[in-house]
Amino acid sequence: MAPIVSAILTSYNKSHTIGQAIESVLAQTMGNWELFIMDDNSNEETVGIIKRYLNDPRIYYFNSNIQDSERYKKTRYATLINGALLKAKGKYITYLTDDNIFLSERFRVMVDVLKQNRQVEIVYSQQIVRFLDENGKMQYEITRNTKGILNKPAGLVDHCSIMHTREIADKIFRKHGGYWDDDPAYWFNGDAAFWNRLTKFNSFYPIPKTLDIAFKGPESFQKLYAHLPNSIPNGTLVKGPSSEIYIIDNQERRKISPEIFEKLKYDHNQVVKIPDPFLFKYKEGIFIDDQIFLNLTLLPNQRLIKSPEHPAVYYIQNNKKHLIKNEKAFRDFKFQWNQIVIVSDQLLAELPDGLPIEALSNEITILPDGVLFHDEFYYISLNNHLHPIEERVAVKLNLPVTNPVRIGSSFLTKFKQGEPFNWKIVF
Repeated sequence: MAPIVSAILTSYNKSHTIGQAIESVLAQTMGNWELFIMDDNSNEETVGIIKRYLNDPRIYYFNSNIQDSERYKKTRYATLINGALLKAKGKYITYLTDDNIFLSERFRVMVDVLKQNRQVEIVYSQQIVRFLDENGKMQYEITRNTKGILNKPAGLVDHCSIMHTREIADKIFRKHGGYWDDDPAYWFNGDAAFWNRLTKFNSFYPIPKTLDIAFKGPESFQKLYAHLPNSIPNGTLVKGPSSEIYIIDNQERRKISPEIFEKLKYDHNQVVKIPDPFLFKYKEGIFIDDQIFLNLTLLPNQRLIKSPEHPAVYYIQNNKKHLIKNEKAFRDFKFQWNQIVIVSDQLLAELPDGLPIEALSNEITILPDGVLFHDEFYYISLNNHLHPIEERVAVKLNLPVTNPVRIGSSFLTKFKQGEPFNWKIVF
C-alpha cells in the first residue's frame, strides 16, 4: 500500500534526542506512513543511533555528506526537506526535527481533519515547548496555542506542528521550481519563508489540540542563532557545539589550544556559542598554540602585552604593537590590568610598531579595536571606524553593555561610521 503520510525528519548532531524523535513516529496509532530521516552528515554517535531503526521498511535514511566548509551556503534543513519531498509518496506531508516528538495520535487526528474538510489543505496544532538547562533538565514549558485560521502564519507556527497535502506542495513546485527556499537568508526562519509560499494557495486551519512537543536546550539552533549578526566582529571568541574555541581574527577563525587560552588571559565567560554553519563560514587560520611565544607576529590581535622588565603596555592591533600612552589612556578605554600578557623583550622588539593609543579626547587619531562605545546608541570600534551595533547583538557577543566607554556627539563626528552589526529576520 502507498503510504498515507510522509514524515520528514531533519537531523544534525543531536544524539541525545534523535532516538525519541524516531520512536515518536513508530508509536503513531496510524501505521500507514513513511519516514525520511535526512541527516546532515552528523557525528558517528548520532548516525549510530539512527541506524538502530533502519530495519523498519517504512524508514528511509539519507546522509547529505555535506562538508563543514559548505554548510553556511544554504539553509541546510530546507535543502534536506527538499530532497525528501522529491522522494515522498504520501498524500499528506508532515515535518519533524531531531529535538521534537509527535504525540501518538498526531497522524490520525490531522489526517482525519484533512479528509473531512476537502477545502482545507494545511492544518496546524498546538505545541508544547520545553526549555532545558545544560544538563537536559526542564526549566519551564509553554504552550503555543492555535490562533484561528491564519493567512500570515510566519512567526506563529512551527514547522513541526503542521501537515499539508501533497497536492499543495506540487502547486508550489510548479510555481517556484522547488519547494522550500533554501537561500541562506532564511537560516533562522526557513519555515516562515515556506509558509509565505503555502498561503498563496490556502490558509492554515487550526486543530486546537497539542500534538507535538519541542525541546529547546542551550544548543538548539534558535538559541545559538538568536541576535547573531551576519558578520562577527574581529576579536570575538566563539565556539560551535563541539568543545573547540576559536577567535575571529582578521575575519578568519583561529583555534586556540586550552593551555594557550589561559596564557593569553582569555575569559571563558566571553566565549559566544554559535551554530556550526556560522562558524565554518570563516576560513580556518593559523592554530594558536605555544609557537606564538616564539613569533609574536602569530599572536592574535586585541591583546595587551608587556615585557617583565619595563612598565610600557602595548595593544596588538593590525598585527602591530601600539603603545598605550599613559595610565589615563589605559583607563579611558576600560582596559584591564589582569588581561596583560607577559612576553620577552626580544620578541616584543621584533613586533612592528603602530601609532600610540592616547587618552580619550577630541585630539585622538586612532581607536583601539574591539572597544564598545555608547552615547545614545552603541558602537564598536574596528579599523578606526565606529560601527553601530544593536544592544541585543552586543549582549549576544558578550560585550560590556553595562560598562561601555561613554562618548559625546562631537566624538562621533571625528570618526567614520562603518557597517552596522544588526540582527535581521526576513519574512
